[in-house]
Amino acid sequence: MANTNKALIYIITAALILLNSCDKQNNNLHLLSSTFFTLIIDGKQTILYTLKNEKGSCAQFTNYGARWLSMWVPDKRGNFKDVVLGFEKLDGYRNATEKYHGATVGRICGRIDRGVFYMDGDTFKLANNDGFGEPVRNNLHGGVKGFHAVVWNGKMGKNSYNEEYVEFTYFSKDGEEGFPGDLNAKVTYTLTSDNSIKIEYEATSNKPTVVNLTNHAFFNLSGNPKNNILSHRLTLKADSFVECNQYLIPTGKILGVEGTPLDFRKPINVGKNIDSDYDQVFKGKGFAVAYVNNLDSSKPLTSVAMLEDTLSGITMEVKTDQPSLQFYNGWLFNGKDIGKGNIHYNESAGLVLETQQYPDAPNHNNFPSIRLEPGKVYHHTAIYKFGISL
Repeated sequence: MANTNKALIYIITAALILLNSCDKQNNNLHLLSSTFFTLIIDGKQTILYTLKNEKGSCAQFTNYGARWLSMWVPDKRGNFKDVVLGFEKLDGYRNATEKYHGATVGRICGRIDRGVFYMDGDTFKLANNDGFGEPVRNNLHGGVKGFHAVVWNGKMGKNSYNEEYVEFTYFSKDGEEGFPGDLNAKVTYTLTSDNSIKIEYEATSNKPTVVNLTNHAFFNLSGNPKNNILSHRLTLKADSFVECNQYLIPTGKILGVEGTPLDFRKPINVGKNIDSDYDQVFKGKGFAVAYVNNLDSSKPLTSVAMLEDTLSGITMEVKTDQPSLQFYNGWLFNGKDIGKGNIHYNESAGLVLETQQYPDAPNHNNFPSIRLEPGKVYHHTAIYKFGISL
């Protein structure tokens, strides 16, 4: 009888913790306020969306850029930490030096060489908006007003597992930012019961076009961006990578990681090799590398990366069906952007692990095609699963 009573007390206590956890975060852990995310942009209303699960984790999003704004997960001591970099007000995202915090980027993520690609005998000229290097010569992340800078339609719901999701849709008209075809894009974020964010991308077009979407969230698993991520332990399950030139444009070659400072097949600290003289490393700063994922064709999704902060104990596993993973450790942060908690984002305040197709794919016939035909559906799934190291 005593054991039964103890079990009952445990169940009731656990239920109360789950019931109150997200409310507790609202009171003590500074969940973003809808007051600061309600604007009219281009005649459309921006909205803040908050998802929660039974374990007490919370994630927040906005329809401005279909952005992932925050992710509250427990550390090894049971304290909830926000592991996604960002800002406390929408204007922070609009005015930031780093424009892509948490955003859905497209129609093509990454760089397009000289802002030009060719398809079916036609030349498509895009904006030269890449701030990396001189002169400004490439297209970056879909252009000046790519998917990161528009207001999407949004709605919340629950799936058959009673998990909360938010769905964003956007109609990109033919010729927008230079891309062909009327494109209907959809991004769905689901906060699952196992503390994952599942991101599902879809798109259709009425003309042949190109599509390569991703999410540009910066992660810091310590929950405190005053601590950089160079001591995070990273595993990338990739045997090769896409070689790039000094402008971060692919040369067309796929090279092996064996014997290079890009080899993360066994867990090592992010910052271990940043002083390398290897030409694919920005010496003293770090990495901006597209890895070639070793996809398992027998499974719908493959685990391609694992990140861990040993101090907080928080881990993040990345699964995807995409052939590439872009790893960038935020070395262009210069302290000008002031994020949540009035923290200046300095070099390596966070890192990105972006699931996607190869960069500059339309200009390389040996890369997997990102062409989307009318009547076909672009699909892309990524899962970011948060846990605690054993």
